Amino acid sequence: MQIHDLQGCSHTSPYNGKKVKNIRGVVTHKVSNGFTMQSINSDEESCSSEAIFVFTNSFPDVLPGDYISVDGQVSEFTAGSSEDHNLSTTEINNPVIKVLQEEFELPKPIILDDQMELIPKEIIENDQLKSFDIDQDGLDYFESLESMLVEVKNATVVAARNSYNEIVVLPNSFTSKNVVSKEGALLNSKTDQNPEKIMVKLPTTYDKKVNVGDTLASPLIGIMDYSYGNYKLLSLSAPEFFSKQIVTEGIGDAQKNLSVVNYNLENLSPFDNEKRFNDFAGQIVDQLNSPDIIVLHEVMDNSGSVDDGTVDADKTIEKLIYAIEEKGGPRYLYSDPKPQNNQEGGIEGGNIRSVLLYRNDKGIQLANADQTVKKMEYQNGRFLVHDNPMRIAENNQSFSGTRKPELWLLEYGGNQFFVIGVHLVSQGANSPEWGNAQPPLRPEEAKRINQAQIIHEEIKDILSMNPQAYLLVAGDMNDYPWSETIAALQGDLLVNSGLAVDPEEQYSYIFEGNAQQLDYIFINKNLAGNIAQARFVHLNTIFDWKDQVSDHDPVYLGLNFNP
Repeated sequence: MQIHDLQGCSHTSPYNGKKVKNIRGVVTHKVSNGFTMQSINSDEESCSSEAIFVFTNSFPDVLPGDYISVDGQVSEFTAGSSEDHNLSTTEINNPVIKVLQEEFELPKPIILDDQMELIPKEIIENDQLKSFDIDQDGLDYFESLESMLVEVKNATVVAARNSYNEIVVLPNSFTSKNVVSKEGALLNSKTDQNPEKIMVKLPTTYDKKVNVGDTLASPLIGIMDYSYGNYKLLSLSAPEFFSKQIVTEGIGDAQKNLSVVNYNLENLSPFDNEKRFNDFAGQIVDQLNSPDIIVLHEVMDNSGSVDDGTVDADKTIEKLIYAIEEKGGPRYLYSDPKPQNNQEGGIEGGNIRSVLLYRNDKGIQLANADQTVKKMEYQNGRFLVHDNPMRIAENNQSFSGTRKPELWLLEYGGNQFFVIGVHLVSQGANSPEWGNAQPPLRPEEAKRINQAQIIHEEIKDILSMNPQAYLLVAGDMNDYPWSETIAALQGDLLVNSGLAVDPEEQYSYIFEGNAQQLDYIFINKNLAGNIAQARFVHLNTIFDWKDQVSDHDPVYLGLNFNP
């Protein structure tokens, strides 16, 4: 009996729970509680792995290069809790180990660059794990390499180093089959999940910055592992990279346009260090050209993450406004609709909300609230609102425990227009794309779709009062352009301004190597012909985590909207 018999062509071993004897292989890697071993004899089945993890529960005595035999019990180990929906990995427990030969030649790694015809290129899993199909399902293909030595020779980084010392690379041989931005980001789509990208766990001692677009200067060799909902290459040595020179193009002169920016600040707190505020301010002034209107998301209250009942956020907002002035920008005015304490999601006690900044020096102002009207009316060619901003569907169950959309009525040179700030419920409760629940569980998806439908109905009501009204929706929608959420929000009323951008640049977030659009500025069709410039300004997502100010990029829109 050999290792490929134990692994089988499946996600669980056909020998699970059984005792086995004289399983032979070469030790390829060791950790504090076990080691991997790989067979020197492969079978003719490409669907079965030739390697396995041996769990010793203490630091093993063997060394890489030892040719050994192992007696023990086959087991399937699943990390975390059942709610994490991790796949299991096959291992041998309670081992009795005999070293047969030292300094044995290691097996040659599988070179993933050469697997272009074998690695699935679009699908992670499409049959609910009912069949083991390495030709079509990325999940099954990488299972067939579990614990084996693999190598990547030539590749480009498509996800920068994160705080867990992980990157994602795409072998250069696959580039032509994908949509890749000029920076090197890899975009997914409705029909392409990019299963061929490879997550890499760098050695814990590796502390160099790695950005999107960097390329391998030396091969990556490691063990194909599975942890935290992902297959990943455990790099056995510190790799070298050729660094790509990144030049972020700012926004040009927009004096003749009304400029709008949508930006998720990733839990901005007044207790963040001065550098973070200064970096945001520098981006707003230097790269975004001090836009006329900024819709900010994830702005925390004055006590940050301290759960003390505070909901005011004036200290947070004014600290940012002051930093903008210090960078040579204008003095922004702001509108901060206070949420109810701990009723809108996010970090407990943080009370994140959407905030509007606007340039009164450019003639933009909030319309005055009119207490003589109930909610909103249209009289004599003007909209009248009881409150400004108004909260959409504040008491609707679909928004329970999540951010409520804010609707502002603004005036500019005698013209009125609406801005709706939106931060829909997140995908944080989803099960992993590479997990044991297939298709992945998305427990908040129906709620997010309902939220989008409610906002759409509000927009429909506004336009029923005046079909010629001007309206913008700026937000973190936490869903993709092809999703039911976005379809429900848009209907036949809104236009996604991001579609005016080159397709390979349409992303504001990178998740596990997939660059995707989660942040939007929608306009109603009355403004569709007025787009002067639309941009996803990649100020964060393409950089090493130590150089990111937020995990989102800002979205920019310039409109021909002259008073």
